[in-house]
Amino acid sequence: MSRFGQDDPTTFRKENFKSKKTGQQTHFAVKVLSDFIVERGMEIDILEATKDEIANLLQDFYANIRNKSQEYYKKNTLLAIRQSINRYLKENDRFFDIITDPEFTRANDNFTSLLRKTREEGKGTVTHHEAISLEDLRMLYEHPLVFNTSTPQGLLNKTIFETILYFCRRGQENLSQLKVDEFKVDSDQKGQMYVRKLTTELTKNHQGTTNEPEGSGGMMYATGTDRCPVKSFVKYLKKHNNASNRLFLHPKNSFSEQDDMWFRNEPIGQNTIKVFMKNLSKSAKLSREYTNHCIRSTCITLLDYSGFQSRHIKTISGHRNEASLSSYCYDTSDKQKKSMSDALSKCTYGTLQQTESRSVTISLSQEKTVSTFTSDENEQPIPLPVIETVSAVRNSKRQVQMMVPLDV
Repeated sequence: MSRFGQDDPTTFRKENFKSKKTGQQTHFAVKVLSDFIVERGMEIDILEATKDEIANLLQDFYANIRNKSQEYYKKNTLLAIRQSINRYLKENDRFFDIITDPEFTRANDNFTSLLRKTREEGKGTVTHHEAISLEDLRMLYEHPLVFNTSTPQGLLNKTIFETILYFCRRGQENLSQLKVDEFKVDSDQKGQMYVRKLTTELTKNHQGTTNEPEGSGGMMYATGTDRCPVKSFVKYLKKHNNASNRLFLHPKNSFSEQDDMWFRNEPIGQNTIKVFMKNLSKSAKLSREYTNHCIRSTCITLLDYSGFQSRHIKTISGHRNEASLSSYCYDTSDKQKKSMSDALSKCTYGTLQQTESRSVTISLSQEKTVSTFTSDENEQPIPLPVIETVSAVRNSKRQVQMMVPLDV
């Protein structure tokens, strides 16, 4: 038997060159251009046409591209279409660049004019998923059912939400494929428990094609409160169905608190994950319908307001450069920034209070203090959390493995 594979080299390259979402974007862009060619009655194959022929085609295309409602596309859609067409050509061995090569200058001048036109039409802003407001976060955590860890659905909701929040995950990316053994409950040198992710994944920004260093991702630390994210995560693992290694499973139709197993051997699919935050927004009667990606935006925005530098935030968000984070972080008054400095912890610890300032010391895992704020004289300090003992968790169905974390 040969030690080497028998894959077709051309097929292998095309199948593994890009992520699924990138492939969908490319298909959409090429479809729009193909529809334009057909409607114009042209006979041109962009994989066979000369460089000048493609340049002339794009010059006309950029001037007249519209959606099915005969309206201008939004700016971010137009940018994605041009980039996707460029990608498609290169994937098919057309080794030129429609964005930078001088032969496409006139076409790109039309593209610039198109972006200006979309701005005039009110579609020039690149839209991003906004962060969840503090009031809506409070409503989520205080709702009697949504995050109720005494029920399978509430426990599942809280685990999914906090997995996205603390590990700063994208809205749907790989969530339905996560596995139990990709996460580990550990303890630091002071005995404080945390959850960390052990494996890396193919993501939008990290395709495994370079030696570019990546951050090890976020860590979810125990707080010792009723809303402790580690406490609910460990409980979820206790009630998990051992027959499946997939992390997120459908709840059983009936249960009792004493049951060892609350979940069926039925992984949650992509379609269910897709509407996860939309359904929570309706259940908790939030001010608007949020998306899963809004949870990621919440993490980045609150960490930014809390004084963490972009170079630190991107180690858990997975962004390849600090400039990419600017689109998530909206400016506010100094008073608002001060009151939000400990927002991420307060939102999950259940100590949300309407105060103008708070004495908070935000520390990293290796006893590194990043910032300290002064408090009002009459304000009581936040009590230190009481951490669950390791021995209590060892009695669970899934034994917690201890390890000393590597030096940062």
